[in-house]
Amino acid sequence: MRIWLAGAAAALACALAAAGAPGAAGALDVEATPDTVRVRQAGALVLAYRRTGVPAKPYVVELRSPAGVNVLRDNVADHLHHHGLMFAVTAGGVNFWEETPGSGTQTSLRTRPLRAGLLDSLEWRAPSAPAPMMLEERRIEILRSPDPRATLIAWRSDLTLPRGAGDPLRLDGAHYNGLGMRFVAEMDGGTFANADEDPGVVFRGEERLMRGRWCAYRATVGGRPVTVAMFDHPANPRPATWFTMPRPFGYLSATLRYHEEPVELRPGQRLTLRYGVAVWDGDAAPERIESVGRAWLRQAGGGGR
Repeated sequence: MRIWLAGAAAALACALAAAGAPGAAGALDVEATPDTVRVRQAGALVLAYRRTGVPAKPYVVELRSPAGVNVLRDNVADHLHHHGLMFAVTAGGVNFWEETPGSGTQTSLRTRPLRAGLLDSLEWRAPSAPAPMMLEERRIEILRSPDPRATLIAWRSDLTLPRGAGDPLRLDGAHYNGLGMRFVAEMDGGTFANADEDPGVVFRGEERLMRGRWCAYRATVGGRPVTVAMFDHPANPRPATWFTMPRPFGYLSATLRYHEEPVELRPGQRLTLRYGVAVWDGDAAPERIESVGRAWLRQAGGGGR
């Protein structure tokens, strides 16, 4: 089990109490339309999730800082399959990351609004397949943040095989497959950092693979600094390997190093992946990132291996 940096539990509890429930600075409002779920705080958009009317997979199309800065870019000409904050891998030899004629699709069957987010039930299907290959329960919520300059969300995917499946399903893919986010163009050329101050290893060009319980990206939007961090959960099947690329465009993914060691999903098994994502107004120092990471872990459930 990986150990988070020790913190004063009482101080953290006080900070969370002061922050109150999600939306303490203003009530959260969750609006669900046939194609999009939007979460607003005091009338301001925090998160938008597109569930239908998508080329191949549902995804978070907007994620905003407390000051209203959106950090996600969608459907870009150089990579049409890049959609904001999205989750995809290769399953059973079918590529769900790309969007080519042979790629798979994720279909939202039912989306339920929650007090601070949404729960989406999805089927993963191969092209023209009569039955789904895999099922997913995806939960995305706004969480309490001890830092008023940070928006904090939780992403949880519970993966299972359809009832009656007899064989295991192999999950693998490229070195960037997993929970990935494409940043807005102004953020291209930023800098990455991680909890272990690990420079990582170069995979190709400026693409690096890093380890650590979190990875952060610092850049600017409209001339103002922003910081985005992703947090790994100690109960995930294996420690996260972060895919990072600052140029020619900014991209960050939480991966399980599927390209080296596939994951096997067996009949009757539930594979759970949990990650946190935070967006700051300003250049967040490591101690601020740690504080928000501890708050996410507390609310997500500590877990362990």
